[in-house]
Amino acid sequence: MKTALPTSLYEHLASLAAQNQKKLALVATDEKGNITEEITYAGLLEKITAAAAELKSLGLQKGDRIALAFRNSPALIIWSWAAWATGIVTVPMDTKRDTPELYEYKINLNKAKALILERGIQAVKLPGVRIKVHTEFAAAGDAAVAWEKSLSHQALVLFTSGTTGHPKGAMLSLENLVVNADSIRQWLRITDKDTFLVNLPLHHINSTTFCLSALLAGGSIAIPPTYSNSNFWQQMAKTGATITSIVQSILFDQVSREKEFEAVKGNVKLTRIQIGSAPVVTHTVQEFRKRYGIAVYQGYGQTETALRVTGVPMDVSPELYEQLIEENSIGIAMPWADLQISDDAGKFLGEKEEGELVVKGPAIMEGYLGREPAFRDGYFLTGDIGYYTEIEGRKFYYLKGRKKEIIIKGGVNISPVAVENALKKISPDIDQVHVVSVTDERYGEEAGAVISWKEGIDEERAKRQLKSAFLLGTPYLSAYETPKYITSLASGLLPMTSTGKVQRSVLKSQLPYGRFESIFGVFKTAKLKFSVLHRDSHWLQASFELYNKCWVPLTIERSAYEKGLSKQLVILAAKPDDTLAGQIALIRTNLSAEELMKKKYSELFSADVVDRNGKALVCVSICSADYRAKEIPAVSHIPNAAEVEEYLPNDPVYKFHQKPKGGGAGAELIGLIPGGRPEDASSLGYNMLLKYPEPHKVVIDDNAPVANQLIESVLLLAEDLGIKDVYAYSRPGGLAAYLSTK
Repeated sequence: MKTALPTSLYEHLASLAAQNQKKLALVATDEKGNITEEITYAGLLEKITAAAAELKSLGLQKGDRIALAFRNSPALIIWSWAAWATGIVTVPMDTKRDTPELYEYKINLNKAKALILERGIQAVKLPGVRIKVHTEFAAAGDAAVAWEKSLSHQALVLFTSGTTGHPKGAMLSLENLVVNADSIRQWLRITDKDTFLVNLPLHHINSTTFCLSALLAGGSIAIPPTYSNSNFWQQMAKTGATITSIVQSILFDQVSREKEFEAVKGNVKLTRIQIGSAPVVTHTVQEFRKRYGIAVYQGYGQTETALRVTGVPMDVSPELYEQLIEENSIGIAMPWADLQISDDAGKFLGEKEEGELVVKGPAIMEGYLGREPAFRDGYFLTGDIGYYTEIEGRKFYYLKGRKKEIIIKGGVNISPVAVENALKKISPDIDQVHVVSVTDERYGEEAGAVISWKEGIDEERAKRQLKSAFLLGTPYLSAYETPKYITSLASGLLPMTSTGKVQRSVLKSQLPYGRFESIFGVFKTAKLKFSVLHRDSHWLQASFELYNKCWVPLTIERSAYEKGLSKQLVILAAKPDDTLAGQIALIRTNLSAEELMKKKYSELFSADVVDRNGKALVCVSICSADYRAKEIPAVSHIPNAAEVEEYLPNDPVYKFHQKPKGGGAGAELIGLIPGGRPEDASSLGYNMLLKYPEPHKVVIDDNAPVANQLIESVLLLAEDLGIKDVYAYSRPGGLAAYLSTK
């Protein structure tokens, strides 16, 4: 398995193209795994050459930096490899989480000369930065491209969150990347017979390096547009993937996807999975192994190390393999890595002595863009605490925690300081806030906010307002950074150093999981508790079943229901016995009433309607557990809008919205929407838009029907957020039944 490293990226690509012209190099798929594009090694070389010629035509030279803003696609790989093969440095953007301010920060810090982006991604225009929207790779023409003949040049700047508010840019050479990629190739025995499926973002070091591992082996790379919980096994089966790399959250998701696996298992060729980039939960690995029988190998590393520093070897006995899973070992050091356990003075420690993992070798970054300190005596300081123990003559490493305060959620770094700064902007009631990691089964870690409230405030109301901001959206935090847990602690109880600094590590150890409350539990009344539905909720199946019960015959598949949760907020009302009494779904938008009147029901969940920072809430469905579906009669005459408006005072849904709620008046009709939902036979395709009065001193009536209380819960959240416009995009649900009796 051990072979000499290539001396040049271009020469390696050219060699593969010459030897395996028709072999597939890159395969693009849709979300369900259907193949949408196939690129052979010969075709890959042509596209790399075309991209390199395009970079030259933009006036770029060796050492220049370009920003790339792409979702997962072959195009991102081709632009990256073309740049590296010509000595140009790439700076990938996170198209999902980077704000315009972060785009500007990353591009300006790198002095990037160009931004190349995928069509459909909004460009951030900056002085002196050329913008190119990618469409296709045209023929290279006669432009002579100067290919780099070595690997020593800088190739990539990847940003990783620091303990300060701004992320740090790790500068990686092509040699760093190739050395690590080749170690992974040897470790996981990747050959030209393998197909690696990309599950993680290609702007992440994990997928970046693994794709190079597949390239070094002459294998194939399958690239879906994104990780899909419900289509994971389908993607594996349709691409023939033999290996993939994931994080804890993906493993957690797939443990419960046996039905999807069974449907395609005859075509699944997956033989091994690499997991890392975030804390791994032992019992999730064990459960996955028991259900699917596929080997899972944990590895450890960081962006600054070009990915893996350690990995559980494949040559251990079955008994030792199971032992290493049980002990949550991160494995042995990679061949390139001089890995040591060190105390704070730099002394190397012995077996089972806990200290910081420090590492040096040819895969370690040059340094950070801002030259922040990261090394001691030539060793990169990982900030992770661990130890090793010798087993069968080899050092196996284990992690205990981190000196750094970074939270690693599903492989993505979250800066506590950046989140804290945002929380103070969101809530004026916060005196102090300290964000720490909280153990989470799906992501390994989540952000938890320890809040010291200002004196004299209504703590319950302040917490509800903060949760409302988290759940309905805030311009200060992305959904991914938003803390999922909060707790309160008086400022006088915060653990302090002698200089008055809060000791986060002590704070975290003093607050067990049970002290935190989920942000999804919004509030309680004497008879009901109101919560927000999320993908890991134990109410998910019950909520799905209730939705389909209330919307017969307009039912949907569970996968579609789960997917829709990212575009709407579903508030559940649960009884003391934990059964659902009802639920209401809403979206947040910036559209006016006039603009909403022009939207069909199916358009309400599109990107041009849903806005996490919108000025209005729109209730889009409501269900009560005591609802009983009635047969929908056939109607021969479809009334016009004037006839329907004349009928409305007789409609039970319209009358429900008209009734006073929350201590205020009921809703008023804005207008009818003919053909708003053509498939809705009960309303003959009509929808109606109603508006509730501006929320003010909203109260929940314990004795009112659950449907009333659900509307009141929305009004209460709107008041918490200062949202004045609350609409109901509803339907005259009794129209067909009424007309059938005429």
